[in-house]
Amino acid sequence: MMLSIVIPAKDEAESLPSVLSELQAVMAQLPAATEVIIVDDHSSDGTPALKARFPFVRMIKNSYNSGKGRALRVGFEAASGEYIAMMDADFSHQAQDLPALFKEAQRHRGLVVGSRILGGSAEYTPVRAFGNIMLTKALGIVHGQNLTDVLNGYKIFHRDVFHQFVYTSEKFEIEIELLINALRLGRPVTEYPSHERSRLAGKLKSSVVKHGTLFMSRIIYEKFRKAARRHV
Repeated sequence: MMLSIVIPAKDEAESLPSVLSELQAVMAQLPAATEVIIVDDHSSDGTPALKARFPFVRMIKNSYNSGKGRALRVGFEAASGEYIAMMDADFSHQAQDLPALFKEAQRHRGLVVGSRILGGSAEYTPVRAFGNIMLTKALGIVHGQNLTDVLNGYKIFHRDVFHQFVYTSEKFEIEIELLINALRLGRPVTEYPSHERSRLAGKLKSSVVKHGTLFMSRIIYEKFRKAARRHV
């Protein structure tokens, strides 16, 4: 069994070394072989050069248009693991939570979200927290899945959740597409408390209004569309 950890990175050369150092320490605690895939999403800083400092990392490039969703899709396609974890490159996610998230995912072969509502967040402003709560409630109403934090980019799932479907997300809305596709497979979607740190460096890449609208649109869109299945 293998766990693939996919990290999309756009101009995160300041934060990534801390992310990878922490991951390297945690990998020994995981009950599976582990690969770490960094997807360089059109970085203009020294992100690609970090491969030389961390030889256990696979560094691949998103050759399509820049965007978190597209970069993750590139990484997921390259992943060899039976389970796939996704993390942010800004050091906000705690690698120490991976063993527990992985254990929970193995229990039901579905999708697990690291919940900031259950674990806390040092980066939440009142506006961001309110937006997340409202969007999470909207997903519960529209799709019948009651969670506390659907938007966190710290997730782990069985590879079927990705490889059984044709994905279309280009940006942050992939958080919703992944979750709904897990439900389409009849797999459980559960949560585990995970504390979010403040990003270590660089600029926040999400916008409350812009991406909140994108999330809400995707929640509604996924209710009515018939997702294309892949032949695997």
